[in-house]
Amino acid sequence: MKNTITLAFCLLIACSLFGQKTQRSLVREQNSGKKPVAGAQVVFSEANPVISDNNGLFTLTFSRKKAGEWAFLEDVHKKDYELVNKKEIEQVKLSADERLGVDIIVAPAGKLDAARREYYDISDKALLAGFEREKKALRDKLQKAQLNQQEYEEKFESIHKQYDQQQQQLTQLADKFARVNFDDVSPVYKEALELYKGGHIDQAIAKLESINPAKRTEEIIKEEKRIGDAQKELDAQRAALETEKRQQIANLRLLADMYNADFDPEKAESQYDQLLRLDSTDFEILWDAAKFYKDNHRYDKALAWYQVIIKHPEAEVWQVGNAYSFLGELHTATGNLTTALDVYAHSFGIFQQLSKPTPVQPVYKKNLAAVYSKFGETHLALGNLHIASINFKRCNQILEELYAAYPQNMSFKNDLAISYAKLGEVNYALSNLDQALTFFENCNNIVREIFMSNSQNESFKYTLAASYEHLGTIHLVLSNLNQALSYFLQSNQLIQELYTTNPQNISFKKGLAISSEKLGSTYTTIGDLDQALSHFLQSNQLFLELHTTYPQNASFKNGLAISLENLGSTYTAAGNLNQALTLIENFNKLMAELYASYPQNVQFKNDLAISYSKLGSTHTELGNLDEALTFFENYNKLEKELYAAYPQNVGFKNGLAISYVKLAQVALAKSDNSTAKKHLQEAEKHFSELHQISPQNTTYKKYLDIVRQVLETLK
Repeated sequence: MKNTITLAFCLLIACSLFGQKTQRSLVREQNSGKKPVAGAQVVFSEANPVISDNNGLFTLTFSRKKAGEWAFLEDVHKKDYELVNKKEIEQVKLSADERLGVDIIVAPAGKLDAARREYYDISDKALLAGFEREKKALRDKLQKAQLNQQEYEEKFESIHKQYDQQQQQLTQLADKFARVNFDDVSPVYKEALELYKGGHIDQAIAKLESINPAKRTEEIIKEEKRIGDAQKELDAQRAALETEKRQQIANLRLLADMYNADFDPEKAESQYDQLLRLDSTDFEILWDAAKFYKDNHRYDKALAWYQVIIKHPEAEVWQVGNAYSFLGELHTATGNLTTALDVYAHSFGIFQQLSKPTPVQPVYKKNLAAVYSKFGETHLALGNLHIASINFKRCNQILEELYAAYPQNMSFKNDLAISYAKLGEVNYALSNLDQALTFFENCNNIVREIFMSNSQNESFKYTLAASYEHLGTIHLVLSNLNQALSYFLQSNQLIQELYTTNPQNISFKKGLAISSEKLGSTYTTIGDLDQALSHFLQSNQLFLELHTTYPQNASFKNGLAISLENLGSTYTAAGNLNQALTLIENFNKLMAELYASYPQNVQFKNDLAISYSKLGSTHTELGNLDEALTFFENYNKLEKELYAAYPQNVGFKNGLAISYVKLAQVALAKSDNSTAKKHLQEAEKHFSELHQISPQNTTYKKYLDIVRQVLETLK
């Protein structure tokens, strides 16, 4: 009898333990009235893969986990479907009642992209309308003398900057709205978003304002505190209030998002400010608010609240690691690169420690790889190319291990491709062209595989286009012109398809402008000036439209400047020197403005130097040798400064060498052979070193031979 009781007791304990390891949930289709989806494979770390049954149900069994511990999603796969609620499902706490706590929501392939485009168009129109409304209000105040001219200009510039920032977030906002599952939200949330989707943004905002989610949330929080002394008796009431509070907070967040879309970031910000005033201890509110401040460039607030998150008692160790990583991104965005490195070191320490136990959670290894990548990007920006290369290699090694262990995980596969592209970029900067080519080819091979399996995914298509562009760039440097042209044409075709489908997407428009520029450069090298001019004109038109629409965007202004340079060089080659001079003078003017606004940006400084070189060359062709000499001296001065600051950068070394050649050309034209010889000797020294660094680069060898031939004639 005693043995029977003991056996029964052991079985009871075993069942209890197994109950903690077992988690049940279901797979449903988005916006379908909770229609179940059968045949979906669900893979979590430390659990066997499972397939949802005809009712969409699945049961996960974790061999070494118990209630309260975190479980991490590795993959959800269903042919012709894609995962919708990745953010909610990628890490979940195991419950004691065997319920996973969140369902998996999927949508037919292509449906999310279609919804994103629809929401993007609506948001873009609403944002532009709000912007125009603000501009008109400012003009009215100026006309009524409520503002003086200086105040008007300052406020006008301020709303321009706000508009640019909000425009850049539209893609992210469209994705967020597209992933909403109407089956699971409150009626008010659903009604407001449906109004928004129909283009009735004012009615949507009015609907949310009418229920005053902030006030109701405040009432709920006060009620929570009142019933705190009667915990056991009021558990049911507390649970109901918590559910409603989350609904109201969701409404509040939706209202903030709609304020954003309506070009009213101040109201959106005030919603999060109010939330934090109501309760700055709620970890979920803290996390969402900090992310909002980060995404909306409210750097002071974001920096402050991430510091609070790091010290929060409910913060998991891995969440602290991510918070440090976000802090690093904020310091990088504000130009504090050295501080960013220090903060990334904290994140690195956390994920390095989390990655030591066996078995290792793959998400921790992925985060460790991400920190290595951030180290690499920061050192690359600081000009520390070899240190950047070491960090990119470590990132790549981890991602190769993850992909080998989880070959079906599309996220790991995509991250691995990006890590190869990073290695390609740093080796290209170091002029290790053979290695750069290998890495770019590895990236392209992986991205092509991903795209073949997800051909309707616009993001993968855009990444594939970028990988072809990388290959075209390096083959152009290697003088493999036919291969370069082939890759640039493939890239251009993909980007053209994306832009034709979604002409409002500014990323696709910029991508097409750059793609046209690459084709123009290739046709110039081949000698087909008509084709080159056609593509350069298209690039110029696209960048002109982007700059006109977003005049405060430095990237678009820089793109417009470079397009003018390309046109000027093409007209020079065709013999239209006066037309070329006008274009290159405009190129120089834009670059001077950009460098004055962003003196720490070394690329703008280098482009300004190139503009002086182009002006010097054009005046040389026109016979204006004194003016040409002045411009070449400016070119040489800036290249000296760049090379002194970044001696590892072969591009700056090459620019310095060319600047000496340009000075020598003017000296020869003035019959000053002594000065010409001095400049050519400097050029020879730099080109010789460049050729030793990168013997595959035919351009360095060509210039070296020419310089030596001219020096022979001056002996």
